[in-house]
Order: sequence, then structure tokens, then C-alpha cells
Amino acid sequence: VTIDRPRALNALNRDAVERLHELFQRAERDDAAACYLLRGHGSRAFCAGGDVRAVREMVVRGDVDGAIAFFDREFALNAALHALRKPSACVWNGVVMGGGAGLSCYCPVRVATDATVFAMPECAIGLYPDVGAGWFLNALCGHAYATCLSLTGARVRGIDCKRIGLATHYVTMEVWDRETEKRVNALERGASVEDLARAAASGERDEPAATSYLTSERGRAMIDEVFGNDAMSLDDITREIARKEDAAESEAERAFFAECRESVAKASPTSLGVSLELMRRSRGKSLEWVLAMDNALIVKFIHAPDFRRGVEAVLIDKVGAPPPGGWMPA
Repeated sequence: VTIDRPRALNALNRDAVERLHELFQRAERDDAAACYLLRGHGSRAFCAGGDVRAVREMVVRGDVDGAIAFFDREFALNAALHALRKPSACVWNGVVMGGGAGLSCYCPVRVATDATVFAMPECAIGLYPDVGAGWFLNALCGHAYATCLSLTGARVRGIDCKRIGLATHYVTMEVWDRETEKRVNALERGASVEDLARAAASGERDEPAATSYLTSERGRAMIDEVFGNDAMSLDDITREIARKEDAAESEAERAFFAECRESVAKASPTSLGVSLELMRRSRGKSLEWVLAMDNALIVKFIHAPDFRRGVEAVLIDKVGAPPPGGWMPA
């Protein structure tokens, strides 16, 4: 299954979501289909998320119902992907953001590559990590990382995706294209998740020795201190980020928390508050519960001004954030 909108970094528009619905419904009934393999067309992106520029245009021209319907169908697709009977895998052959994570994190076999850049940057555009992220981020990488990625939009690259639990395997794109994809495609009817995992693992080599701050022992401990304490409010977290930057024990630590501070400072306060609460409330809940929450929240966000302002500033005008005072108060 190839997401084929390379000029838009394979972002999902309404047509793409509907086509994916139809494809998976048809394939589930097709006995010849042994398993699913998801990837993006081209070398730049797996899927950069939902086409929020197109959704914003709907809202601006007054088609709020159309915008809400897009998210409703996207969330229904997330639920359908989680419920697939046949085993599924994804290969992150580039950028994976937002809705792209929602397409792929329900796959039991998730292959990160040296081209992978994973992020949940919704707070920067006046939204929040939807597509069931409250469920899969907590389940895959734990509460502290889930909260960190949600609030800061931190980018997780390559092998780090496997090291924090987002991915199950790491294969370079050169090896994937030369060997591994052929082994996956050779699987026959009746293949299991274990068969799919073995095919993906066949491309794994020695992992890169370098360790980023994000996945270092020190980094894990500091991330847990800042983002893993339920007693801390959003203001507490913001202050603790600044303290960690000031008291950093290494340049890598200082740079990490400086980037966290800058990202949080530019983000929508409402988005940050909702994201923090969602990550906390979603722990231990079912995917059905989280997607129901997403359906309720997205209606509020579509009607609020932050989404329109955020997409305009970040994706259209490319100025990084609305001007001071541009966000709606939290």
C-alpha cells in the first residue's frame, strides 16, 4: 500500500482517506492478500500527516462540517487499521508526522530507517496529537516520552525510534530496497505477525553506535523528571524545562532543553494544555475511548481560531508562529 502524494509529502487529503478505507475493506476480503505493507511514495516522506492546509481552507470558506467530516473519517480509518485481521507492517521511508503516525503506529511491525524523522507537531499549528495518539504513544514509548513528544514536537530520527519503542525494527533504506522488501512481499497467504517480523528483521544489521541525548541514560532520566510527573502542571513543566537548560551537564543536554523551551514558547497554549491532559487521561484507556475523545475534541478545535492562525503562520506564511498575542488564551 503506497501513499502517493509525494509533492505534498504524502499528506492525507479527503480522497486519500476514502481510498485507503476502500482498499483495506477490499483487501480484508481478498484471500490472495497475505499481509499489508505501508510505505510512502518517493524518498522524502512516509506521510507528513493530514492535509491541514486543505482542512483550513474548508473552515475559512465556511465548510466547517466538511472539515469535521474529514477528521471523522480519518479517525474511523485509524480504528479500522487497528482492527485488521491480517498482519501489517510499515516502513518509515522519510518524514512521519501526525496522521502519518496514525496510519502506521497500529501496525504490529514498524520499521524505522536511516531516513526516518518522526514527530507529533500539532501544538505548533493550534491542534493537538489526535489520530489515537493518546493511546499509541503511551502504549509504545511510555508516558514521559509520550508527553515530551506531544508538547514539544521533538523530532525522533532513525534508530532512536526503535530505542524508545516507536519502531520495532531498524533497517537502512539501502538494505530495505535491496533485500528486505522482497522478503516481505514474498510472504504467502496465512502469514503471521511473527513471519512478518522475521522478514523485517532479516534486514537488520549492527545498530549505529552513536547515542543521541534523547535515548541516552541521562536523557531518559531527565525526560522522566520533566515530563513523567503527573503532579506537575503545564507551568511547572515549562519552568522545569528552563531549569534543566540552565543547569545542563553537557552541551547536548542544554541544546535539547533549549529546543524544548523554544517549541513550547511558540505553541498554542490551549493545544499544550489539552495535549498534556489527554496524554494523562488516555493512559490505560482503550483505543475506542481515545478516538471518541478525539472526535469530541476536534470539533472544539475546528471552531476555535488557533487552528486557522497556526496553519497560516507555520505552513502558509512560514513564520514559525502567530505574532505575539495571536493565540487564543488557554
